Amino acid sequence: MNPLEYASKPRDSKRESATLTWLRKQPEHDKFEFVWRVLRENAGLGLVLVEKSNLKPVYLEAILEFGFVYGDASTVRWWYEATADGLGTKKVINMVSKHLDDAPLIVDKMIYWLRPEEEKLKEKAAALRSKFHEMYPDFKSGRSTGIHATNT
Repeated sequence: MNPLEYASKPRDSKRESATLTWLRKQPEHDKFEFVWRVLRENAGLGLVLVEKSNLKPVYLEAILEFGFVYGDASTVRWWYEATADGLGTKKVINMVSKHLDDAPLIVDKMIYWLRPEEEKLKEKAAALRSKFHEMYPDFKSGRSTGIHATNT
């Protein structure tokens, strides 16, 4: 199956189902490679495959990190939702937290979407928001992708 061909066609539930059935039979790295190539060509189709193809957490982390940088303030939510079930909210919060010092734009984009259900995780997300606002009280950015603020 050709990932670039798959990415070039409109979403079709029958084709998607057949592709997912095929993907689940592939070795893990081959499955990731296919999904990654679709994702890079057509994020909408790729994120559907990410969410439904049962990738291992190490691959979901790479995909989410890519989404942190290249997703804008609105679309970063799609990257989060496609990977959160496989990673777990706690892991996602930890991943976002690691960017406090070096990539404040990532944290700024993500803290809005972090709305965990569990009380313990709500506290962790609130602590991340608080720390971000303490470190960057006047954070503003004229860009919506990347990692650093433009201060405009």
